[in-house]
Amino acid sequence: MAKLLERESELAAIRSVLRSSGALVVEGHAGIGKTAILEAACLAASRRQRLVLRARASDLESGFAFGVACQLFEGPCDTATAEEQTALFRGAASPARQLLTRETMARPGPDTSFAILRGLYWLTVNLAASRPVLIAIDDAHWGDDPSLRWLAYLVKRLDGLEAALIVTLRPDEPRSQGRALLSVRAAANATVRPALLSQQAVAVLARATLGSAPDGETCASIHRATGGNPFYVWELLRALRHAGYPVGAGALDQAISRGGLDGIALQLGARLRSLDPLLLGLAQAIAVLGDGCELRHAATIAQAPRSHAACLAAELVRLDILGEDRPPRFIHPIVQGAVARTLSSAEEEEAHRAAAGLLHAEDSPPARVAAHLTRLRAAADPWIVDRLREAARAALESGAPAAAADLLDRALAEPPPVAKRVDILREAGWAHLQAGRAAACERLEQALALAGAEHRLEIASELANAYATLFRWSDAVRVLERALDSPGRVDPSAAADLESQIAAVGLQDARVAPRALRAMQRLSRRRRLSAAPAAGCALAQGMVAILGGQPADDAASALERALAGVGALAENWDLRAALWWCLIIAERFEAVEAALKPLREQVDRSGGSRGLVAVYSTLGLLKFRLGALPEADAAARIALHVVQEGDFAPGLAFAATVLADVAVASGELSEAQALLDLLPPGGLPAGVGTALIPAGRGRLRLAQGRADEALREFEHCIALWRSDVWGMEMRDVGYLHARSGAAQALLALGEPRRARELAEAELADVRRFGGRRALGVALRAAGLARGGKDGLDTLANSVAVLNRSPATLERARSLIEWGAAQRRAGQRQDARRTLSEGLGAAARCGARPLIARAREELRIAGARPRRDWTSGVEALTPSELRIVQLAREGHSNRQIAQRLYLSIKTVEGHLARAYGKLDIATRGDLDRVFAPEKARVATP
Repeated sequence: MAKLLERESELAAIRSVLRSSGALVVEGHAGIGKTAILEAACLAASRRQRLVLRARASDLESGFAFGVACQLFEGPCDTATAEEQTALFRGAASPARQLLTRETMARPGPDTSFAILRGLYWLTVNLAASRPVLIAIDDAHWGDDPSLRWLAYLVKRLDGLEAALIVTLRPDEPRSQGRALLSVRAAANATVRPALLSQQAVAVLARATLGSAPDGETCASIHRATGGNPFYVWELLRALRHAGYPVGAGALDQAISRGGLDGIALQLGARLRSLDPLLLGLAQAIAVLGDGCELRHAATIAQAPRSHAACLAAELVRLDILGEDRPPRFIHPIVQGAVARTLSSAEEEEAHRAAAGLLHAEDSPPARVAAHLTRLRAAADPWIVDRLREAARAALESGAPAAAADLLDRALAEPPPVAKRVDILREAGWAHLQAGRAAACERLEQALALAGAEHRLEIASELANAYATLFRWSDAVRVLERALDSPGRVDPSAAADLESQIAAVGLQDARVAPRALRAMQRLSRRRRLSAAPAAGCALAQGMVAILGGQPADDAASALERALAGVGALAENWDLRAALWWCLIIAERFEAVEAALKPLREQVDRSGGSRGLVAVYSTLGLLKFRLGALPEADAAARIALHVVQEGDFAPGLAFAATVLADVAVASGELSEAQALLDLLPPGGLPAGVGTALIPAGRGRLRLAQGRADEALREFEHCIALWRSDVWGMEMRDVGYLHARSGAAQALLALGEPRRARELAEAELADVRRFGGRRALGVALRAAGLARGGKDGLDTLANSVAVLNRSPATLERARSLIEWGAAQRRAGQRQDARRTLSEGLGAAARCGARPLIARAREELRIAGARPRRDWTSGVEALTPSELRIVQLAREGHSNRQIAQRLYLSIKTVEGHLARAYGKLDIATRGDLDRVFAPEKARVATP
């Protein structure tokens, strides 16, 4: 490390990051010495007995999905014994095995990119558990997007790991300004920006290199010409040494005049062209194949005898063109670029074509073959199309759908034979959809336009699914209706399938709901339906019943038929989630819990973002409705984590609104605000999902004491739910609770008459509906609005109804409101009894605002409750509570982290805070302080 000149601060940063772990970013322009700093870090890490995982990104392989990650981990994975591999890939690291051991899936399934990201993180944890690790990545600005996303995932979770990360990058490159590297740069412990060398440093290098001490003016001239860029200085000194320094003044002036970037490029070009043709050919071949290629491949492309390849490479090392690495690498990307520029465009293209053919013949990974093919001009070559499709399939299997989509787009530009175009458009549509890109719809529209009659219905269904996934419900219905009206006879079974999709999908959006209703009515008149249409029709019937406020038993009957045939919905997570949410509204909580239990294990294994978000958002809603706030918090956080880290934007509204409701109920109002700020501010069309956003904001505004703003949000919900907007009967019962929320806001604003109108309207609809949780909520709102003895009796009725419901949070709310009303009516003894019961119920839920409200009411009623719950079980946050319960069940910190999609450090932090509040030191003390009657806590 001491041999680097004027890099003391950079070396100090390296020592710091190796001492404490964390991340260091080395930023600088080409030639500034980033690679030398990284090499110094690797050497220092090796001396400290750290395992060094090193990768160097390259422009050639920037489209190779997880290419950088593979460079890092393939070494230790390849050399591990079978027993060691089992240990490395245990637990949540298992999805990375498929990537790093070249295992392949039976078919490209759901997007596995999130599972791979998480798997690589846990592989890092497993490696670091036995030996401290340094991850060193050079030229990260050329890294492939999936690897960069993993770096962004990793860098936020390094705290507590025996792992350090050092990356070098050029700040002005496009990928350095991309979201992934910006995240890495923001989260790094330190960033160093090596400065240009001073004239004194240049003089030291000049004297060490030229062997004959140059005078001060010569050193000053070298410094001026190169600007102090270390690589330019080295190249200029090398040129002077090669010219036989000391030289005459004219030669010296000429050499120094070429010390800048353009001059260095000219010098390199002239030096390269003066080489023996075999030497230049081998250098050119290595430049085309990329750093780290096999020397025999380069010899083949250069048409050099393989027996001479090693000698030729050694000569290139002597000439300071290649480094001493094996396999061969250029001493600097600038040199590689200069070598590549000695090829004409035609020569370069032919070399890439030869490289692709050679690599394919030797069964190299399809991505390496495709890296060369994407450098070629389109030529309508079927062989190229086939190879690009192979690479796209491999990218999908590796959890990189965006890379697959780009490869398939390139295959379409080739263009492919007409007979294959529709298939490739469909494949591209699928890949774009898995990457969350709207281009999926464009590709599938093109496929539908070109398809023969025998494939149109199938493609129409795929296109509708793409539109629905992107929440473009009306476009989905348009496509399905167009398919039904296509010329020629449509098979009755296929027609029923399309009708069922129209019915289920169209009910999500008010603009097409009447058409969905008509499709459902047509389906219901059919005598026989196969599994998928039957499930879709039953789901639509249940949704219509729920949306229209029909009796819950009638809605549940249809929904349970859909649930029995849910397997026919296959991977359609959107429709599955709609089914589960409707069942939750119908208060069939046990049925949903039973349906989700096996699916949790399935989606945890597969890691598909859509499945994870659907399952955990639903689980969060279910547990929230049951009043199990720690469970709800855990599940909703997992869903949001997948949305944000897995780049699955369509799931944001569901995950964020559920977690925001949990945060409000737990008293975490700032967090709830931050979550709702992630969502669009307004202007969205009326829909089942979009109505969640103003409803969530309304509940937050009420908790913040901003009743006027809460009223505006709830009135927006009510407007979105009008029958004339939807063209069908609409009654909000048990879903948004917008009218009872508006009533509460109106009471706060001193408008009891309007509050009573809204509360009574909701109560009338809910009585017809019949769900106990919904009825208890509506009775509570009506009781508060009525006031007096009638209101008191109504609140008592609310409690009586909720006593027969598992919705413990709503029961706690009604108990506390009833107790407060009793206290206002002068029934102090009854009030104390009711409020004490409400306080206990709120504590079992972990609802701290309710706990505070109950305590305050008890004090006013003459009781002496605990002053403040700043310690004990009741003081734990939902996050702390769920982690403590898992620890109490015997799970290790590592197991808890994997189950809850957290880092081990996060788990340790929660446990430390919880132990402080509980006044204990070890897990063995948990049973002593955690009696079952103190808190009813379960785990997600």
